[in-house]
Amino acid sequence: DDEDLIDYVNMLREGILEAYTGIIQGLKDGNRTELLLPYIDAIMSFLEMVAKTRKNDYDNEVLSKAVGLIGDIASSMGMQVKAQINQPYVLQLLREGHATGDATIIDTCNWANSVVGQILAC
Repeated sequence: DDEDLIDYVNMLREGILEAYTGIIQGLKDGNRTELLLPYIDAIMSFLEMVAKTRKNDYDNEVLSKAVGLIGDIASSMGMQVKAQINQPYVLQLLREGHATGDATIIDTCNWANSVVGQILAC
């Protein structure tokens, strides 16, 4: 069934996004974010794939975790990821998060927007 497949894929996406977030936060806490640099492009490619997937194929949990990951990448890596953060799909995910009407997702989007904005302003 297509609905079952979509649910399964969403569970996988959530797990991947949570894993990336945990890794980034752990490296940030240990002041070792430079270890992440070789993998940023792959992480951003995953976020791009999530953004390019039809809106009906992912739920708000996937979107919430994707927006949180964008914020974590931006806050942890700063100017080192300016080129990766300055992509249309990043802004698309942030806009979609705001459009959900979900207060928690909007709060996360506001935080991520502020961190991304600081990087892009430099």
